[in-house]
Amino acid sequence: MQQHQRRDIQDWLNLFEQQKQSGLTAVEFCRQQQINVQTYYTRRRDIRLQRTSSRFVQVKRKVTKVESYTEETDSDLVLQLENAQLRVPTNMSPHWIATVIKALVE
Repeated sequence: MQQHQRRDIQDWLNLFEQQKQSGLTAVEFCRQQQINVQTYYTRRRDIRLQRTSSRFVQVKRKVTKVESYTEETDSDLVLQLENAQLRVPTNMSPHWIATVIKALVE
């Protein structure tokens, strides 16, 4: 009974490159190299998945509850988040308000 050779990722990457350079199909290449074709395809898929999925990091973001309501005030726009409150006159430039909001987000 033939002993199966254990290959690391670099060995498999070298084999994939050799197969590509040989011009042979994967089946022909595996037959010549005495590699199980199913193992070849499985390792190729697994290594590709490892190499692409490891580039991404899952990020969990905190969801903030935002409530919106209108209220009769002294013509001020009131922005409130938890205990913080910002009163802005309604005649204030929308550009200035957007700049302040962007700065608060950073």
